Amino acid sequence: MNKEAINKARAVYYGLFASLLMFFENKNDLEVIQKTIDILAQNPLDDESKLAFSNMQNLLISGGYTLLKEESDTVFFSPYSAFIPVTASYFLENRDDGKKRLEMVNYVLSSNFRRDTEKFKEMEDHVGFIMLFMQKMIEEELAGNEKSAQLSREVFVNILNPFVDDFIGALYIHEDSHFYQELAVIMHSFVALERLYLDVKKPVSEKEDQAPKVYTKEHKKPRKPLTPRPKKNFEEFVL
Repeated sequence: MNKEAINKARAVYYGLFASLLMFFENKNDLEVIQKTIDILAQNPLDDESKLAFSNMQNLLISGGYTLLKEESDTVFFSPYSAFIPVTASYFLENRDDGKKRLEMVNYVLSSNFRRDTEKFKEMEDHVGFIMLFMQKMIEEELAGNEKSAQLSREVFVNILNPFVDDFIGALYIHEDSHFYQELAVIMHSFVALERLYLDVKKPVSEKEDQAPKVYTKEHKKPRKPLTPRPKKNFEEFVL
């Protein structure tokens, strides 16, 4: 197993997720996003990811920044569409600014990484910030920082893993999700691979009546059920 190559690929994936899950305010971000998608599309995790990357490329070619910005606003911020929580606290405690935020703050304080409050106004347990933190920790691991490797694993196990499936599911079936539906497909395959790589089990789902109420409108029917498709050959998980 080429651990360095795998970690480089993991960092790129987390960077893409962070870029797409945080608020868009700079058109220049689109160029970086497109380049990252083009790179990852050359070696997708599975057939579903391959199709999803292709669809994302076509959507960005036809709609560009405007399409991405408008869909992001509709999916994550519009009061007239289904509500998707974006914090670990909400998914796991049914409220924002809960214990998971404090837990995430402690992880950040244990690292060399700090939240830039001028550029990122959301909480530390915002899914976009968690993805960005994972990317930074993996990059520091690649630079030889073993503590960062441990931190990234702890954040995945204790923060991201318990709620990421519910977040991906919400993103996938949102009635106005098109580009982000494709992202959900890719995240689904990536998380399955992360669990395999980090030797972490998928959490047992809570009973439906105990889960947070994440939707307010009728959902469109998924194209087909998402099924775990972990890639078994890690040597192929490179850029």
